[in-house]
Amino acid sequence: MVILFLFKYALLDTKKIQYNQSMLKKLLILILLGVVGASAYLYWDYSKKRTVITPYPYSFLNSFDEKFQKDHAKEIQEAENAKILIVGDRMGKTLDPYTDNIRSQFQGLLKTPPTIYNWSADNEGLFRTIHKIKMLKKLPPIIIYFGGTSELFEKKFEIDDQKKILKNFKTFDDEKLISLIITFPWVSKALYRDIHYQDLGEFKEYKSNLAANAKLNEKQLTFKLFEYEVREFVDYIKDKKSNLVFITAPLNLEAEPKEVCAHAESEDVIGVQQEIEAELKEGAYKMAFPKALELSGVTFSNARSFYLLGRAAQGVGDIKTARDALMKATVFDCANWRGNAVYNAIIKGYAQKNQINVLDFDQFMSSKLGDEGLFQDEIVPQNVFYQSMVSELGDILKKILSVNEEGVSK
Repeated sequence: MVILFLFKYALLDTKKIQYNQSMLKKLLILILLGVVGASAYLYWDYSKKRTVITPYPYSFLNSFDEKFQKDHAKEIQEAENAKILIVGDRMGKTLDPYTDNIRSQFQGLLKTPPTIYNWSADNEGLFRTIHKIKMLKKLPPIIIYFGGTSELFEKKFEIDDQKKILKNFKTFDDEKLISLIITFPWVSKALYRDIHYQDLGEFKEYKSNLAANAKLNEKQLTFKLFEYEVREFVDYIKDKKSNLVFITAPLNLEAEPKEVCAHAESEDVIGVQQEIEAELKEGAYKMAFPKALELSGVTFSNARSFYLLGRAAQGVGDIKTARDALMKATVFDCANWRGNAVYNAIIKGYAQKNQINVLDFDQFMSSKLGDEGLFQDEIVPQNVFYQSMVSELGDILKKILSVNEEGVSK
């Protein structure tokens, strides 16, 4: 009986061991499948990411580069051969009538006045300017940038990727991590978050149909990208031993905002705004001013509230308050049809930090707030102010070139 019991116990123990071994095999197989699956996913996720140094959410198609260089070969050559190159958007193009004026300021100082080529283009954001500058085999001694009014005319990112884009630039700003990425570019695939890249070709106009909060987020992210673009622009031109001159875009502070972000509006707010507008039309500035001041304090991102405060402040002679309020109106205008104070502040900040010449045309125009007939239209100042600005620009250019009778000329 004892032997029989021991035999049955041994048999049961053997079955238990076999069962445990079977379960262990299954567990190992599951772990192996999990590891293989995770590895396959990580490889797939890694392989579909792009190798980049600066984590811009956009890139230009190779086919676009090839076509651009072919179609614009003459322009590229003229840009390379110029002594002074003007780039930018529609603001840069407004300098076309004044290039002879700039050149004439060098008469008697150079054997031959410097060649000037204006390579500005309508609707051209800074990111496109940088891209085509990099196509030049050599840079002119002086590059003038006059733009910053077309930065959201094209779609450069998906707003849903905002957090990832900001996280990527936080990684980019980490000195240790960016050193690693520069040394081993493929590491960027592991360190940068995956986003939906915009593959850019020819210009395609973008009109935002986002909700109010998303529109403000879109503007904020555009400001952030512009900051990195200005940094890259400055660094690239300095590395190439060229000289950069910035001209800030003048803002017509008396031009009304085109769109108020919906979340900053309500029936009560609109009602108060209509009261203030009626008082401004009647010239009752002293009545309108305190109402507008109070309203702007409770509708912080309402461009129209700031605009009304600016006009009321003008009416009571408080030009400083008027200028500050009207500047804010340009920033919070939800329609992207012009430049604004933030772009100019970024340009001036980097210019000062890097000892870059900046001609603050915007400050010059805003200092004349209240004068009649400052602008030809909503964007372009009157000719008389361009003449003054161009004269100052000529002085800057002459200093850069260290002009004298034996100077280098083209």
